[in-house]
Amino acid sequence: MISEITRDDFLNEVYDYRPGEHQLIVAPTGAGKTHLMYQLLEQAMLQHPGLSVVSFMPKPADPATVEWAGRLNLRETPVWPPKKKFLDSDKPAGHLLWPPHAMNLPPEERREGVGAVLRTGLDAQFKRGHGISVVDDAHSAATLMHLNSYIEEMLVNGRAGGAGIWLATQKPSGTVNSGSLSTFAYGNSTHFWASKDSDERNLRRLGEVGGIDPKFMEREIRSLRMFQINGHAVGEFLYVDRRGPYAIRVLPW
Repeated sequence: MISEITRDDFLNEVYDYRPGEHQLIVAPTGAGKTHLMYQLLEQAMLQHPGLSVVSFMPKPADPATVEWAGRLNLRETPVWPPKKKFLDSDKPAGHLLWPPHAMNLPPEERREGVGAVLRTGLDAQFKRGHGISVVDDAHSAATLMHLNSYIEEMLVNGRAGGAGIWLATQKPSGTVNSGSLSTFAYGNSTHFWASKDSDERNLRRLGEVGGIDPKFMEREIRSLRMFQINGHAVGEFLYVDRRGPYAIRVLPW
């Protein structure tokens, strides 16, 4: 078994983010990927003040995102670019782009409206560079909101300009009806995270992380543990840094 480390020790002593690097977190609902994503973002913002940080939210509601936006001083905006009232002397550390979901419309029309706003923001982040674009629920953004081409462009061409994209998704294999997140998310992410998974299709996709032995990935991901914390099942994560490459297990506390 590879080495294991507490979450705080990892964040404070190990995690080393460099502008332009991409990051992918794969874990089922409730395993703690949103919390992990924002913990990592907090560290990256401390390491590199001045990055253009935008969190893109395709969900209609998410309490964890609201909590972290307040903690990190990410100012919520429903449109991009933010309206002038958001650009006052109290400058935020970044933005939370959260378009409203028109629940009175059919799903396709509702998703198109949300996707149009998110596309504008992603394109602006890519062109600007020197930033981090966080996309929680990347499957929904990529497939239901039709953002796959924008996500893929940043994964393929964003690093040179310092435009890093961070993606969190529930499972790597996608769905029959809507497809899946671009495979460049697995091959081009410098930082990769996964919680326990035993599904063969998912394990094959997780084995596509560039430069890592697929058998190693399968073995380690199968053996990751789940813990009960405050009545919730929270997962241990496998972290892979492709710059080494090296891997370590990170506990949820």
